[in-house]
Amino acid sequence: MEKFENEFETEEKEITVLLKDSCTGASVMDKKWLKPSVNFLASINNNTGEVVNEEGRLEWIIENDPHRKGWGYDFKQFGIYRLLVRKCFPRELAPYQSAFMNNRYLLIKILEEDVQNEKLIELQRRLSKIVEIDTPYGKFELDRSMSWFEAEIECCGYTFTVFLETDEENGEKADDAREVFLKTLNGFEEFDKKMKDYAARNLLDSANEWLESKEGEHELITEEKFIEAMEISEMTVSPDGSMTMYYSDGDMFWGHSIEISVDEDGTISDVGIAG
Repeated sequence: MEKFENEFETEEKEITVLLKDSCTGASVMDKKWLKPSVNFLASINNNTGEVVNEEGRLEWIIENDPHRKGWGYDFKQFGIYRLLVRKCFPRELAPYQSAFMNNRYLLIKILEEDVQNEKLIELQRRLSKIVEIDTPYGKFELDRSMSWFEAEIECCGYTFTVFLETDEENGEKADDAREVFLKTLNGFEEFDKKMKDYAARNLLDSANEWLESKEGEHELITEEKFIEAMEISEMTVSPDGSMTMYYSDGDMFWGHSIEISVDEDGTISDVGIAG
């Protein structure tokens, strides 16, 4: 806990935040502690009244008690809260880390819930509205907490979930991902076959190794049986044209998903087991 708290300044300050999402999980610290977190979309410095339209994160520590309920605080998505916090010390971020990691706060106390601040309420109203985009496969609804549009679609006899990432972080459009999605679905039978053939060629040996670890006698998995066992479950499309495909494994890997990464030019770059 001391190591965690040393990441933050000692000065306590009041801020008011508009949350991006609710708290749904935590990272484990030294097995004994959990570090829940929740992101916010905008904040107000209560000393100056300045509105900062910059995403940030609230973090706190709770004991890793298997009998506990919740994550210490019960935050609501798009809720407005007045808080007592400590700001993090800035640090050099790795290329994969988001800028908001230098806009983190250690949460000390919730001072007020459902704060009536007109500037944040106006933003809250806009962000709470349902945003949809139409496709020939149905309507996709924006999930702001994940910055993607989501829908369950039907194609070529399959029903699966598709995620279209927004054109920019916290954006309200997914024009680029939508274009790639429609192009892919237009030739989906050929695309699906390509994914399955690649997975079968690269994971067949692993599937039979998993088979050997099961009790009893089992018939060897052939490439044909491998392909027959696969069924698409999810597809994530990025604005740059890259995609991640998830297929159910037909219990070849004991219920894990088969994950296939596709580059912007349609080249398969990786395949593995996920979940």
